[in-house]
Amino acid sequence: MTVSITSPKDPMDLERIFQFLYEVWNNEFERDIPGMDHRRGWVRDELDDWADHLIALSDTGQILGCIRTNTLNQGKPPPELSDNMAFEKLGTLFGKDKVSFISHLAVAPAHRGSTVVSLLMSHIFRANFEKKIQVATCYCQLTLVSLYCRFGLCPYLPNFRIDVGVRVPLIGCVNDRNYFEKTGSPLAMLVPETLNDHGRAAKRLEEHFPKFYDPGLEKIPSKALWAQLAYAPAMEEHREGFKLFQDIPLESIEQALKMLPRLQLAQGEVLFMKGDKEASMGILLSGSMGLGVGEGKDPHFISVIRPGEPFGEINTLTKIRHSTTLVAMEPSKVLLLSEQMFERIAEKNPGLAIQLYKNIVNILARRMTDANNNLSEILGKNDLAAIRVHRPALYGSGQRVESYSFDTLMDKESEYKRLKTQAQVAQAMEFSKLKGIGLANGDTILDLGSGPGVTAMLLSHNFPKSRIIGIEPDKDLRTRAEALKAEKDLTRCDFLEGTAQEIPLADDSIDFAYARLLFQHIPNPMAALKEMHRVTRKNGIACILDVDDDTIFIHPRVKGWEAVERRVAKAQASYGGDRHVGRKLLSYLLEAGFESVRVDLVPVTTQMLGPEVFFDIVFGFKQQTLKRAGDWDEETGKRFSAIRDLLQEKGAFASENIFVVHGTAT
Repeated sequence: MTVSITSPKDPMDLERIFQFLYEVWNNEFERDIPGMDHRRGWVRDELDDWADHLIALSDTGQILGCIRTNTLNQGKPPPELSDNMAFEKLGTLFGKDKVSFISHLAVAPAHRGSTVVSLLMSHIFRANFEKKIQVATCYCQLTLVSLYCRFGLCPYLPNFRIDVGVRVPLIGCVNDRNYFEKTGSPLAMLVPETLNDHGRAAKRLEEHFPKFYDPGLEKIPSKALWAQLAYAPAMEEHREGFKLFQDIPLESIEQALKMLPRLQLAQGEVLFMKGDKEASMGILLSGSMGLGVGEGKDPHFISVIRPGEPFGEINTLTKIRHSTTLVAMEPSKVLLLSEQMFERIAEKNPGLAIQLYKNIVNILARRMTDANNNLSEILGKNDLAAIRVHRPALYGSGQRVESYSFDTLMDKESEYKRLKTQAQVAQAMEFSKLKGIGLANGDTILDLGSGPGVTAMLLSHNFPKSRIIGIEPDKDLRTRAEALKAEKDLTRCDFLEGTAQEIPLADDSIDFAYARLLFQHIPNPMAALKEMHRVTRKNGIACILDVDDDTIFIHPRVKGWEAVERRVAKAQASYGGDRHVGRKLLSYLLEAGFESVRVDLVPVTTQMLGPEVFFDIVFGFKQQTLKRAGDWDEETGKRFSAIRDLLQEKGAFASENIFVVHGTAT
């Protein structure tokens, strides 16, 4: 395949670039990045108005990659970018017409590691030569520092955080042919000898930017570097600490260390934040880094990473979110490992790769032991009776382990309000459906999982001759239900302690058994259905109303929301719940022995309920679930706020299908 580099010829070519960026980055970042527009399906920002673009095309015209550059005298960068990159200072030192900013380097996944990146970079530097640019700047994520350093770019300012994670500001002296040759940069051959500045620009950078350094100029021979890693002081003097390269001979790892760049971290600098997803791995060379839990830059540290130890290995190997925060506890230096290093080692030397993985497992096991010992020591100094551990509530014989436990929720009053609203908003439609199914005035009704008694109260009003028996395991909710019964004089309502798995009623004592939004919380639905079948008389009716999160539709689409839904489902599943129970109810009722089973879908929309009420009843418990599971951070809060704000916009629409599944007892 032939790859050609060209400039966009018209606005249509530019739109293709913006759409290509969206296609590449939409699935790689779980958070929005500047300029991402989900409605148009492209990535475009204010720099595009005065940027020079290059695109890599296949011989069939397919876009394989793109890159752009801005010269500072042609426009004004956003203040946040200008501040983090020190554009004003660079413009004063070299002249704004001599400083460029390179960005939006993107390559289609199938063509990474090929010649596409080299071609784009060489052409963008040729463009810099033609404009007589002296220094070129960019920023990149940790995993790409190695790539950019091979092209001759160096860190020169403190790292900074944007929405998607830590970014490293880099700068390159465009006309420094000597430096390019020394570092082995492929750009060396592009610099005309007549333009070679022999290090003058680099010297000015060294004078004005204390953090400017050359990764290739640190005179650490590979043997010395290996020794520094292998024999770094152990975490405790009396115990040997595992190292990534422990028990690996020098000759086996020497080549892997040659091209790895180093990064300097200031004291207190946050490298990873809980919730970040970017895969980044490194080894601490000097200093110390704290591995902490909790929000913010001052977490509770559960482990300290010492020189010679790796960091970021779980995220890099498993591609999951960072569950902890990593902070430099003093000025530190790290060696960055490329994302493909382990894969390349495994291809050439499987035994070496196995040893590396074994060392990582040992390191992780040691950290877990340290964390457990630390926790035990903390607990040993406190009154254990005063410490409350949040976990799924166990009742009676222990058969109840459900994903809904009112007493473990952080905001009980908000949840109580949500339960009341949820029961009341669509009562006319709901009770019309129940009557159509066969619920008659005068029937004895089971309200399984009756909560604060609101549904029982509404049933009593709509079926004034019926007796309603509410079954609820949570004492707080039963107390609220009894208070509501006294307030509304609900003489035909009774609330009993019990669970769906153990209903405290006699056989064949119920005409209509109703479980409203309960089965999504039950880990053993068949046990609950068999109990419902037992207490329902022959030809009586059992009805389950519940949800399936895959039926939620939101327009316009919210970037990253699918990932949040997956986290909610995982969190609820960890407590025995099922966010997708709706689709399974037909098979469940048939297996439990019910006959004439039917599934009805009832849509609930923002137009029916209003956006605010819709948000509260559909998304309110999801927030509680994530908080209860400890999977909540500032970014997640922003996601929910974005949904709430979007639903208020003109033309916005959201809906969810409610499953109403019913059958007769035999």
